[in-house]
Amino acid sequence: METKDEEETAMVLEEEIYFSSQDIAKEFVKLLKDLGISTQMRQKFSLDIRLMLSGTYTNLTTMFESLITADDATEEEVELFTQTRDHLKSQRDVISQAFQRYNIGDRVGSGVMDLITGDRTLEGDESEDALEAIIEEVYLTRLLHLNELLEVGENGLTLSKKIEPDAAVLTIFADEIPAIMDEVLEKFQIQSIITAGDDGEWHVSIGPEFVFLDDLTSIGEFLEEYEIDEEEGAAFFPRIQIKHLLVSEILGMIKDGGKVSREDIIGEFADRDIETHEDESQIALHLSAGYIGAVLDDLKKAGILKGKDQKLRIAV
Repeated sequence: METKDEEETAMVLEEEIYFSSQDIAKEFVKLLKDLGISTQMRQKFSLDIRLMLSGTYTNLTTMFESLITADDATEEEVELFTQTRDHLKSQRDVISQAFQRYNIGDRVGSGVMDLITGDRTLEGDESEDALEAIIEEVYLTRLLHLNELLEVGENGLTLSKKIEPDAAVLTIFADEIPAIMDEVLEKFQIQSIITAGDDGEWHVSIGPEFVFLDDLTSIGEFLEEYEIDEEEGAAFFPRIQIKHLLVSEILGMIKDGGKVSREDIIGEFADRDIETHEDESQIALHLSAGYIGAVLDDLKKAGILKGKDQKLRIAV
């Protein structure tokens, strides 16, 4: 019975989107409230668990050379192992070039520290070249920090010592390459490390009221203006568009018929092409009877529909 109650209270017309920024999430909530849409915002933490391989440049590249030339290596494995070996060389070269550029005691990553202290911002006419240089500094300082080659002092980060670039410890994500046997890792003195970090995001739950808006332009413009995560925005906005259009078509059918049965509505919309009003494109619906029925239940909960299943009518 508890499961049934939970299913009855769940609303398929509700939606949810997440933001990496709390400020943007709050702005989105404000927009929705101004549009008369109920919202609920909550913070959610998740663990980001990755498997990493760590070893010296020499040991890592020697291992990948052996994997590339192995008789049983597939074409895909050879390609991925080669890409990884080349990436390791680029990391090694970054360290080598840093040793040529800096002497022990020199300040490293000045742009990064200036950003942290507020002595410099990236606003105004900051060039893309300057931003790219700072990103490269972040990459370099990460590599030097990994090898314990930096000290933090009054002048910021300074180079504390130098090592042979081939002896530099480097890391790669193991989940981005084919699996490597433990005995191979042990042979080349490569350490396997599981890293765990928390990732916080803000979820905004959206009530079903959006399906009754005249249009969704302001919501679409917000998502575009704030450059919401491409994958998240690309999935969220089409979902609310289709639900918006589906409800509009269902209500239109009931309005034209006066009273329409639940069975007829499900039969009409479970498998149907709907023409959009904006660009005359078509949306092919392949929705289950259960889904269409849940939409009708939501409309009844919202007070939009009333009547028994055989005679559903618009209540407002």
